[in-house]
Amino acid sequence: MESIDEAMRLGASFADLRYFRARTMAVSSTESREVVNNYGVSEGHALRVLVNGSWGYYTTSESSVGAGAAREAFKSASGQGNVRVYELRPLRDRVEVKVRRPLAEDPAEVMRELRRIREQVRAQEPRVKSITVNYSQVEYDKGYWSSDGRDLELRYSISRVSLTAVAREGDVVASAYASKSTYLGYALEVFDVNELIDLLLRRLRSQLKGVTVRPGQYQVVLSPDVSGVFAHEALGHLAEADIAVDGILGKLRGRRVAADFVNVSDSPQLDDPMAIGITPYDDEGVRGREVKIIEGGVMRELMNDRSYAASLGEEPTGNGRAEDFRSSVVVRMRNTYFKPGDMSLEELLEGVKDGFLMESVMGGQTSNDGTFQFGIQEGYRVVNGEVREPIRGAGIAGYTIETIGNIDGVSRDFKVWPGVCGKAGQSVFVGTGGPYVRVSKMKVG
Repeated sequence: MESIDEAMRLGASFADLRYFRARTMAVSSTESREVVNNYGVSEGHALRVLVNGSWGYYTTSESSVGAGAAREAFKSASGQGNVRVYELRPLRDRVEVKVRRPLAEDPAEVMRELRRIREQVRAQEPRVKSITVNYSQVEYDKGYWSSDGRDLELRYSISRVSLTAVAREGDVVASAYASKSTYLGYALEVFDVNELIDLLLRRLRSQLKGVTVRPGQYQVVLSPDVSGVFAHEALGHLAEADIAVDGILGKLRGRRVAADFVNVSDSPQLDDPMAIGITPYDDEGVRGREVKIIEGGVMRELMNDRSYAASLGEEPTGNGRAEDFRSSVVVRMRNTYFKPGDMSLEELLEGVKDGFLMESVMGGQTSNDGTFQFGIQEGYRVVNGEVREPIRGAGIAGYTIETIGNIDGVSRDFKVWPGVCGKAGQSVFVGTGGPYVRVSKMKVG
């Protein structure tokens, strides 16, 4: 590539070029309006050069870049001069992730389907006061070229359907959310939409008749939805190298933090339609591999990018991701999950004398010191192993390392749930998931 050759001629020690093209459709249907939120293409290049240990950047929406881009990137280089890059062997590869159902072409046809879904929700639950149905799809074309001989192209797509509703009965107001996303094509055909509607209505109805929780420490069983969010939010972010090097997990590597049946990984691809953190190659041309964050209860690996791999003296893991060509590469998760154990859900519940089954989350926050709190949009009281009345307005909180150490059972079940992760002002698609996980003691309130 001309821009890379020019950068190296000018004295750069490393250079890479990213091409990014995203063709997007986003459609929304509510009682008050139906609108096409996005229907277009974002396309451009990002050139990055390493000059005397500092990065220089040049981005453009032009269809090509030449020697002038290298000169601009070279002039912009600034920093402390301590950046290094893990260099890879030359490689040429072309990857296209095939779909099972062709993506939508006509926003009007999608709108008609969203309207039908909205009307079906209202017909099945008259207490619903408002309902919003969203559909979006993004077709990605990416290219990557580097001074160490990487020549890669990647094509894949992500589509997503989501339902948000508010219902009221007397003085009780409930809101619920349900969504499904996939890399296998048109989400409205890949999935059974009736199942998504049933999920939304179950969550609404459980809140409408739910009871409030007396705050305290309880035994808690986390569903795959909740254990996956915990794996991502409370643990995964702490295992990203840019946070971990000066954080709590970096100091715990090689030490036991949980029982030997607790295993947490981050992977570039999983055999599940909702594992939308699909990253065969990351945005630095690194082939993705499984990162074993916790293996056999021991804190093992961190996720990194090329720069952190070089500074830590480790191989890159394929976790360097950028939202688009305008964004810089950041250490990011892909599909983060607890691995299955050998217990059944029934066996996990049998061990709960006074506690809760938490089925899904609704919002939350975590801190770099390991503290977390999540809202629960669907949960149930469990007494002597029996699942009883639903709860509402509840949340869980704790300290990551303490909570992991309190895990005393993991089921054989395994499910993946899709999500969008924000970090450094960027958003990328991720998968979260796992089995049912029992925690012997957790704050519920």
